[in-house]
Amino acid sequence: MGSQLLRHGLPTTTLHAMKSSTGEHGLAHAHPAHDTQSLPSDPDDLDSGSDSSEKSTGAGSPTRGHREVRRRRGSRRLAGVSKQRQAANARERDRTHSVNTAFTSLRTLIPTEPADRKLSKIETLRLASSYISHLANVLLLGEDCRDGQPCLKYHNILQSNANLKSPPVRPICTFCLSNQRKMLRDGEKHTTA
Repeated sequence: MGSQLLRHGLPTTTLHAMKSSTGEHGLAHAHPAHDTQSLPSDPDDLDSGSDSSEKSTGAGSPTRGHREVRRRRGSRRLAGVSKQRQAANARERDRTHSVNTAFTSLRTLIPTEPADRKLSKIETLRLASSYISHLANVLLLGEDCRDGQPCLKYHNILQSNANLKSPPVRPICTFCLSNQRKMLRDGEKHTTA
């Protein structure tokens, strides 16, 4: 019986001592076959019973006080982790809020048709890039782009300088197209008036 261990590190000698102590209280007899049936199946239930189970703990089993200290330490660790998690969540919310605010500001600067069109983040970034390119072409050409298509004109200048034998690719700039539509509408208004 000496060095055999059961679940949770309780030595068999401790279990027999607990079995015989329950027999003293008149709950069970010290008969070996009867004693194994009278023990709870969960070793944690052994500590929740009488005072004698706390007094007769084995070398590897913690007492109730130690277990409570461990729980408190664990709960302190969990509380620390929880506070860290809450702080990280707050930082992430702030970051997301600032990114969303920046996208909202950027959307107000980019002309769209219709004006109240909802743009996703990727659409906003693509249109912003296209608009920056369009404005750069307007600045480069200055007064030479009276037709409302500075991107097309600038692209033609680049292709003529490169002397490429590939067929010319016509770039599609949504802002040039928008300008062209506006010019056509304005031209129709002036001819009808």
